Amino acid sequence: MKKYLLFMLAIFISHSSSFAFDYFESNIDYWNKSDKEVNKKSPTKESKTVPMLPQQSFDWNKYLDPKNDEFFKEGDHTPPAPLMELARNPTDENIKKWFKLIEMKNDLTSRLQERLQEYVVKNKGSLKAEETNIISKASHDLPQTHVDHKRFKFRMYFESSCPHCKRMMKTMEDLRGEGFYVELVQIDTNIEVRKSLSFPVTHATKKELEEKKINAWPVLFIADLKKNLVYRLNGYQSTFNVLSALSTK
Repeated sequence: MKKYLLFMLAIFISHSSSFAFDYFESNIDYWNKSDKEVNKKSPTKESKTVPMLPQQSFDWNKYLDPKNDEFFKEGDHTPPAPLMELARNPTDENIKKWFKLIEMKNDLTSRLQERLQEYVVKNKGSLKAEETNIISKASHDLPQTHVDHKRFKFRMYFESSCPHCKRMMKTMEDLRGEGFYVELVQIDTNIEVRKSLSFPVTHATKKELEEKKINAWPVLFIADLKKNLVYRLNGYQSTFNVLSALSTK
């Protein structure tokens, strides 16, 4: 996400610097020529007089004011309003909100990609050619998620009233369906919720939560049996996000 922010800012900066002057003459080598050679006049080409067009009124003020959207506009293109606000006022609060916006867009994109994959599997024999092409194009850049299910084990810490934890139960069901070992650790003491789950469930102790610095949930721990490492993912994670992250390990 931070890389995405830097990329967007780089685009903005490159746009704003596209009219910079080049103050160095390319036909003079300032490091290898002697002072005498540098002082020699360079041959000039005969210039032609270009007739001036009639003077017309032009409102520079709206282009010289960062508060005006025309300041950012390149031809018919205007950057997104949040990016313009961030460029005008790069406060900590605006940067946090920008990150939040990107996170929300990424989440929506992941959900759409998951649904497209599910739709293809469900309707594989009845899709029209143009529908198949559209879905294929949309899924073309999806990372490969063929992950060895014997290599990784999952443990999710959850709280029974947490909406994000409830939403992530679907992710855990998907992972179990892929052949992974999945277990849950409950933070609260709602026994009825624990009984309703089809996963192995244990109760987290206060010491355990302190040692693992768990103060928000859900939290997913992933044991990598090949590398003898444990990865941690905080907050809601879609099946796509989890498998995509593991495909790079």
